Amino acid sequence: MKRGIYILVFFVFLMIIVISFVSGGFFGKLKKTITGYATSQPENVSITVAGTSQITMVIFNQSLTGTAVDPTENATTYITLYVVINDSDGVSDINDSGVSANVTFGSTIRRNNTCALVGDLDTQRANYSCRIDMWYFDAPETWTINVRANDLGNTSYVVNTSSFKYNQLQAIVISPSSLTFPSVAIGATNQTSNNDPTVVNNTGNYNVTNGNVRVSAIDLYGQTAASERIYAGNFSSHVITGSNAECAGTYLVNGTATGVSIANITRGNHSANNGVIGQEELYYCLTRVPSDISSQTYSTSTAGSWTISIA
Repeated sequence: MKRGIYILVFFVFLMIIVISFVSGGFFGKLKKTITGYATSQPENVSITVAGTSQITMVIFNQSLTGTAVDPTENATTYITLYVVINDSDGVSDINDSGVSANVTFGSTIRRNNTCALVGDLDTQRANYSCRIDMWYFDAPETWTINVRANDLGNTSYVVNTSSFKYNQLQAIVISPSSLTFPSVAIGATNQTSNNDPTVVNNTGNYNVTNGNVRVSAIDLYGQTAASERIYAGNFSSHVITGSNAECAGTYLVNGTATGVSIANITRGNHSANNGVIGQEELYYCLTRVPSDISSQTYSTSTAGSWTISIA
């Protein structure tokens, strides 16, 4: 009987010990030790607080050297604007991808939407560069510069303006460089060229008005009998062809720049190659072959080439 009581007491004592271990997390710790499973993980937390102060900016157009910009014939000319942006909340608050610039005249816009960060000037100011390409045919006028930027906290854009002068450029390129006629008979009339028109491309930004595309013709001397010649006044030029229309054009004058009636070239991208935009076409006619000359070749090799010019 006493032995049974001892066994019962021992069993109760054992149960108390087991319960205390369970309530103390012994088995949980034991399980973690055995399985390797974590029951907790660390987590890092960070927050960027953007300032609310609005930026200010200054446009420095040192690349314009304080004077007007000269176009580059038949190509682009780039200008570089430097913009200093100030943010009292610190340079890290400036939106680097939000800096853009454009230049405008009338409805024409040349732009750069990705101005580049040059570097920080101090803790609040950063310097940006904006390259903008101007075309040779862009208007010779005063252009307006617009720069816009914002920051990460105050997302409202700030716009600043300046200006620069784009100079005028008078320039042309002609093609072909040689004018030819088919074989003609002595005394013949209204003989037209076989390789015209002379295409006159405006490679600058000057508007050539009516009558200011000029041809300075030179008498053609015989290459065998040098005393014989075809006078420049026997030739005419026109911007119209077909049905010998060029033979009713403007008569040329020896050694004199003569404006061809209604010939003009407005500025524009002549690569359109349509005879209209930035381009003019000149056609030629030998209105009368003199009857007192001999059969031979007559050319400009003696007295000099004809010249195409604008005014």
